[in-house]
Amino acid sequence: MCVILPFARQRFTPGDMAAWNAILADRRRRGLWQKVDRATSRDRDWIMVWLPGLKEPSLRLERDSKGVYGLSYYDGQGWFQFRQGATIIDCLSQIEPEEQLKAAARRAD
Repeated sequence: MCVILPFARQRFTPGDMAAWNAILADRRRRGLWQKVDRATSRDRDWIMVWLPGLKEPSLRLERDSKGVYGLSYYDGQGWFQFRQGATIIDCLSQIEPEEQLKAAARRAD
């Protein structure tokens, strides 16, 4: 007998990570993003992005405990959210064409 545990709403799904990795691979190959780090807490899952030459992360993609996605940037003084949505594509379409993201998510399913 097996027990099925529900997927935590505050965690990125495998489909989310496939869409993210499609963007990440391109940005790293072109030298636009220097470092990427992921952190998880009880309330949210974050992916932080450092741009070349900067000591602090510049972009933050997150999923909160309600399953809402947000994309924020750091201006040196604080974080400002500029995209929010029910799916990761709602946030990432700001930085990549939506069709590429949908194709990446379909490949992960």
